[in-house]
Amino acid sequence: MNLSLLLDMQRQYLSQLLALLQEEQECLVQGQVDALHLVQLTDAKSSLQQALAKAESRRHQTQCQLNYSDDDHGALQIARDNGCEPIWLSIRQIAQEISRANRRNGELLQLRMDHNQHMLDHLHRIAAANVYHANGRAPLQSPRLDVSA
Repeated sequence: MNLSLLLDMQRQYLSQLLALLQEEQECLVQGQVDALHLVQLTDAKSSLQQALAKAESRRHQTQCQLNYSDDDHGALQIARDNGCEPIWLSIRQIAQEISRANRRNGELLQLRMDHNQHMLDHLHRIAAANVYHANGRAPLQSPRLDVSA
């Protein structure tokens, strides 16, 4: 397979991955998260990442077989020499966007996990107020649910 086709395939995979990450972000910012949809997105991202890794491996192998340096400079040089520099530059740009989207989604997930932990801690405090004391007596005050949380 020629370099242009390999790079174009990588760009398509990366674009699809970016779209999935954007869809994941939309799902994470909703009030009620659709867990099933998140699982489906995770599976789709995993499949794309595997396909992308194979395409990158083939591109890298081609780069090394043609005696270009085994680094970013070699990747840019082989792209230039084969008239594929615009595709290579767009791949780099999409990869940066993916990195930002992935980091943002990780932060959103962390916020959700922190919020869920806060709610669980609050519920545990409420439930603990209903527990009998060591002397077998119930607490004098009835616990109230704080609905402002």
